[in-house]
Amino acid sequence: MTDYLARLFYLGDLYYGSQYQLGFDTVQGKLIDALNSWTGETHSPQTVQLSGRTDRGVHSIGQLVMLTTSKPIDVDKINKHLPEDIQLWASVKAPVDFKPRYSVLMRHYRYYLTEFWNDVDSTLVKKAINILIGSNDFSHLSKPDAGRNTLTTILNISLQDAHEVFFLDFFGTRFLWKLVRKIVTLLTDVGRGKIGLDVINDILSGRIRIPNGIRPAPPENLILIETAIPFKLKISKYAIRRIMAHLHERFEYHKHSTKTLRNVIDFFSEPRLTFRPSTKRRNSSEP
Repeated sequence: MTDYLARLFYLGDLYYGSQYQLGFDTVQGKLIDALNSWTGETHSPQTVQLSGRTDRGVHSIGQLVMLTTSKPIDVDKINKHLPEDIQLWASVKAPVDFKPRYSVLMRHYRYYLTEFWNDVDSTLVKKAINILIGSNDFSHLSKPDAGRNTLTTILNISLQDAHEVFFLDFFGTRFLWKLVRKIVTLLTDVGRGKIGLDVINDILSGRIRIPNGIRPAPPENLILIETAIPFKLKISKYAIRRIMAHLHERFEYHKHSTKTLRNVIDFFSEPRLTFRPSTKRRNSSEP
């Protein structure tokens, strides 16, 4: 059996998250079914491993999956057994002892913001971002997860805009359950004057809790842009065309997140998929 790494696109609104759950439609479950059909082997979460999980409704451009199979990988043939809103689009043989959850360099999420951000004080948001960057105990900004360590490192958060669409980019070593979406709500409340900057340090230190907790922002505008690894994957142009065709077909269905979907289309339209924006954007994370 050989380990292969593949890039994974999916639209998450029809699935109960990415992680396998018996009796529910999930992204990992669909991948397991596809590998079973393509290889004739019996697969499980041990032979189809995601580099991390995403919540129900969250999308992916560059999720990483490790597939363990005796057949040489062919993403185009595997895709024939997958629904059109879940597609593999690049692959490479995995290095020896590679662990998809722990061997990656970092993770990059992007959250597209609503029109309400036109009235947000970006200066306050930038100051709040500077408090959140670094290693902190984010237990009060995430959902409890069976004793998982809540100390994690956010490498950077940047508020950017392209063509009058605002979004937040999050870079980190790992992300806790609903952490990004709760931070989006926190930054929105800070920018609208509902929460003071001093409250953020109190939340991180555990000195105070927000009554009823911080509600996570809606999932449909959140995309896992990339799970970063230090080597290249071979891209399937056919898979990219297949993804683009599906995105255009589903555009009307996704009216609730048209900005998000439009930017996914723009990403896959770029000549070279390098995970770097092709348009000039203003990085406004500095105070």
